[in-house]
Amino acid sequence: MLIKNFKIITLLSLLAVLISACQSLKEEAVQSSPVVIVPNKSNLPPQKANVGIGLNGIADWSTQLPFINHFKTSRAWITQCLNSEPDCQGKWSTEENKLLNLDENGWVKSLPKPEDPQEYTRVSTLLFRGIPNKFRGGKYLVLYDGEGTLEYKFAAKKISSESKAGRDVIEVDSSIRDGILLTITATDPKNNGNYIRNIKVIEAKNEKLFNQGEIFNPLFLEKIKPFTTLRFMDWIQTNNSQQKQWSDRPTSSISSYALKGASIETMVALGNKLNKDVWFNIPHQATDEYITKFAQLAKAKLNPELKIYIEYSNEVWNWQFKQSQYVLAQGKAKWNQEGNAYMQWYGMRTAQMCDIWKKEFGDQKNRVLCVISTQTAYKALEKPVLDCPLWVKEGNKPCYQHGIDVYAITGYFGGSLGHPDNESKVKSWLNESDGGFSKAIEQLKTGKLLPGKTKDGLPDLFDLFNYHRQVAQERGLQLVAYEGGQHIVGVGKVKENEQLNDFFMELNRRPEMYDLYTEVLNNWEKTRGGLFMHFVDIGQPSKHGSWGSLEYLDQKESPKYNALMDFIRNHKKK
Repeated sequence: MLIKNFKIITLLSLLAVLISACQSLKEEAVQSSPVVIVPNKSNLPPQKANVGIGLNGIADWSTQLPFINHFKTSRAWITQCLNSEPDCQGKWSTEENKLLNLDENGWVKSLPKPEDPQEYTRVSTLLFRGIPNKFRGGKYLVLYDGEGTLEYKFAAKKISSESKAGRDVIEVDSSIRDGILLTITATDPKNNGNYIRNIKVIEAKNEKLFNQGEIFNPLFLEKIKPFTTLRFMDWIQTNNSQQKQWSDRPTSSISSYALKGASIETMVALGNKLNKDVWFNIPHQATDEYITKFAQLAKAKLNPELKIYIEYSNEVWNWQFKQSQYVLAQGKAKWNQEGNAYMQWYGMRTAQMCDIWKKEFGDQKNRVLCVISTQTAYKALEKPVLDCPLWVKEGNKPCYQHGIDVYAITGYFGGSLGHPDNESKVKSWLNESDGGFSKAIEQLKTGKLLPGKTKDGLPDLFDLFNYHRQVAQERGLQLVAYEGGQHIVGVGKVKENEQLNDFFMELNRRPEMYDLYTEVLNNWEKTRGGLFMHFVDIGQPSKHGSWGSLEYLDQKESPKYNALMDFIRNHKKK
């Protein structure tokens, strides 16, 4: 199973950044006069600690289940054929996706005829894949426009006696790991353009809500409602995004949001539905037109009482993402330099983005909170981002003075447990009477049991909070955590150690995690941090990490989720 957007910064990445930093410091000493720090004048109220949530990526294997129409999370079409058909090689997929005849929304307009050269004769998709008992069984409705034939396998069986054209009724067994296989075996039989399209898969009990125009799963709304802010980084598929032009963006009518991400209209609708502030990420290749029209749409559609955090891409210093290579190339091309030119280019593009959004919002510009961020553990990396002396030499103000409101860092702890240098040490803990949990908890609390330069216990994180608080204060910016929580996950070869992966997943379920999360949030408040975004809401744990505050939508509570909820409740009383 391919898990997207996991949060790992490799050792090679860190080395590359350190080398880049050393070179850049030399360059700045030669080329740049000291930058005078001028605090921003902000009309924003004083910060108050509050907790937001990042929304996990949309996928057929996600346990988030955010939509009433589950087809919006379906997989890309799989080209297939029957073993009994001539020339069929009997593989799961014929891998002929580039030959599909799709409309602008991703619906299959036609299937090959027997005389056509293509091997595939049908197309399929998957829902609820690999998440047995993490979605609800029972009756579902499959509604669609057009003419043709649909078939269902694995977890779903068609109830023919209750079905009719355009409306199939299926019985779904949630214990089946393979999920639902939905197959189009024939479409547009009369060749008049009336192909099967607008497929919707909804629980029968939610039909009334769906007909009333409801978009979101009621239980999903209930679980995320307490948070103050919704970050859509993964919903937009920010990391490695291919979007450039405004016409590239996904619209509300696209067949599945698992393909290119959710539409802006859908994200705005969720903010409006729950009356929550929203956090959008701009694709790194987006044109000025894209940025402008995004701002115009958000202004027109979002409740005017709500605020918008707007951020250029995500973690452009993280070399596992294509946006890092993009800004590296852009910085080098613009200034014919390497070093920290990529971070200066990132600061410049963030400033340009902010200028566009503030201009479009006009007298409502205080609703727009422009975000600029840094790699938290790398002290001084923020300087080229905020001050961007190469751009200043061209006659511009420092980047942070272009309407930037928010200085963003992370609030992660515990990553050293999964580092390859610590593999044997952590594995030795498993032989202790309690399975190693007490040692792991002590490491998370104190950061003192594992050697090495990586220090990410709670005291170390508190020190970073204080460092970045000073940076934010010097420039008159609000301090925000764009992501945070535990970071216990195997790196490199450790990820393939099944015993340690199981240990890390169980460690995330330990009751002590409640106290650890509470201490992080309390320390954040002590440093006068404002918004703290937990990384993601709901996600199934795996060797790629246990990032969700809950593991699946129907889960009532967890130590991590309970700590977040209690912090939120306690601060509502203040």
